[in-house]
Amino acid sequence: MKLALSSTISEIDKYLVNKKEIPMCELIDRSGRAVANFVRYRVPKGKSVLILAGKGNNGADGYSTALMLMDEYDVLVYDVFSEGQKSEWGKKLCEEYKNRGGRLEGYTPCEKTKSLIKSCDCIIDAVFGTGFTGEAPKIIVSLAIAVREAVGAYKIAVDVPLGINADNGSVSDFAISVDATVVLSFVKPGIVSYPAKFYVGEIVFDDIGIDEQEISDRFEFRYRLIDTSWVKRNLPKRPENSHKGTFGKMLVITGSEKYQGAAHLSLEAALRGGVGLVSYIGTRSLSSKLADKFPEVIYNTVKSLSVISDKKIGEIVEQSKKFNSVLIGSGSDNTEGILKLTLALLASEGGTLVIDADAINALAGIGEAGIMAIRNSKRKVVLTPHPLELARLISSDVSNMQLNRLAVAEKFAKENNCILVLKGAGTIVTNGYDVYINAVASSSLAKAGSGDVLAGLMASLLANKEIPLIKAVSLAVYFHSIAGVSLADEYSAYGVTPSDMPKEIARQISKYN
Repeated sequence: MKLALSSTISEIDKYLVNKKEIPMCELIDRSGRAVANFVRYRVPKGKSVLILAGKGNNGADGYSTALMLMDEYDVLVYDVFSEGQKSEWGKKLCEEYKNRGGRLEGYTPCEKTKSLIKSCDCIIDAVFGTGFTGEAPKIIVSLAIAVREAVGAYKIAVDVPLGINADNGSVSDFAISVDATVVLSFVKPGIVSYPAKFYVGEIVFDDIGIDEQEISDRFEFRYRLIDTSWVKRNLPKRPENSHKGTFGKMLVITGSEKYQGAAHLSLEAALRGGVGLVSYIGTRSLSSKLADKFPEVIYNTVKSLSVISDKKIGEIVEQSKKFNSVLIGSGSDNTEGILKLTLALLASEGGTLVIDADAINALAGIGEAGIMAIRNSKRKVVLTPHPLELARLISSDVSNMQLNRLAVAEKFAKENNCILVLKGAGTIVTNGYDVYINAVASSSLAKAGSGDVLAGLMASLLANKEIPLIKAVSLAVYFHSIAGVSLADEYSAYGVTPSDMPKEIARQISKYN
C-alpha cells in the first residue's frame, strides 16, 4: 500500500479540484460520508455524538459528518478554537449545520464542559488531521485531558488523531488515543508507525472515490506499507528451469563459542529462505556441531574470530568476493577480531554486506570511525539494529530516538549510503529515500535469537539477484513477522521460540510462491 505525506495530500487535493474539476465541497462531502457511515456501523442510533471541529479542512469534514448524522443521533459540535472556519466550504457547511438547527458551541475549558465530554457516547476528533505539526494552543491541552477522561466514549479520529504527526509518527504530550481512525484518500506514514500506532486504534480506510492508479502515475510516493498485497506483487516465482546459481550464494560469519545458537538460527533461516548455496566460516568445534544439523552448508574453519591475524582477514575478505551476500555479526561476540573483519569487509568490494548485532556494536565502539566506515563502504550495506544498537551507534538516547523512529532512520540511511532496518514493532526499512514500514507485528518476536533468524533470512533473499535490495530486505521483514503471528496463533505469543521460526517462514513463503 502506498502511503502519502501531508504535502502530497495537499498536492493531490489541488490536482483533483483544478485538473479533475472535482469541487472541494464534493471531496469534503465524501469524507463526511465515510466518517458518518463508520459511526453508523459502530454506534447505535440515538446515542450522543460530540464532534470536535477545528478551523481547517479537517474541521470541515467534521461539519459534513454532523450534517449527515444529525437526524439519527444527538449531535453537538464544538468549535474548538471559537473562530469558525477558515475555508470557504467549511464556512458554508458550518452555516448549513446551524440553519438546520444543529447544536454548535464554542469550546470553553471548564468543569461543565469536561463533564459533558465525559458523558458522551461517541467523540469524533476533527481538530487537526494532517495539519498538526507539533505545536498547538494551550486550549488543546485541556481538551485532550477531557477526551482522555471520557473512558466510556467510543472515540473516532478523522484522518489523524489529535497530537499525532501524520508524516513521521511522533506524538505530542497531549496526543489522544482513539478506538478507530477513519483514513481518507491515502494512508499517512505516521499513523502506521510507532509510537503513533499505539494511539490510532483500528485503521478504517476509505479512498473517497479517488483513482489510486491515476494518482500514482502523477505523484511521487516514497513510503509504502509492507502488507500482503505488496508481498504478492514483489516475491518472484522460482523458475523450474533453474540451478543453485540462479538463487545466489551467501557467506555466513555468525555465532561464537559463547553464542552458538545464533549460528544455528541464522543458518537454518538462510537455508529456508531459498538461497542456492550457503558457506559458513567459524571455529572448528562450532562448525562440527553445525555440520551435524546442516549438511547442506559448506564449512570453512578458523582457529578464532575473536583474535584473528591480518593474513586470515585478508583470506576471508578475498573469499567473500565470490558471494552475492555476506552476513556478519549475529551472536559473533563483540571482539577486536570481529571489528577488524567487519571493517575489512566494508573496505573491500563484493556482495551485499549484512551487518547485524555484535558487528554493529563493534562499529559503535569506535564512534564516528565506525559510521564513516559504513558511509565509505565499497559494498552495498544493510544494517539491522534494534533501537538500542542504533542508539549506541549514533550516540543517542534510545527513548528519544524511539519517539522519532522514522525521521532518525531516514536520516541515518541517507547520510551513510546504506539500507537501514530499524527493528521493532512496525519495523522500518529505508535507503534514505524509499521507506517501507512493516504492517505486521507480534510480541512473540521479542525474544533473544529472533534477530538471528531475521538476519539469516534477509541475507538469503539478498543473494537472489532477481530481487532489488530494498525489496529483498522488506520481504524478509514481512515473512519473519508473519511467521511470528502464525506461530503465536498456535502456541501463544508466550510459547513461540526463535527455533520454531525458520520452518514457519518457509510455510509462509509457500503461500505466495
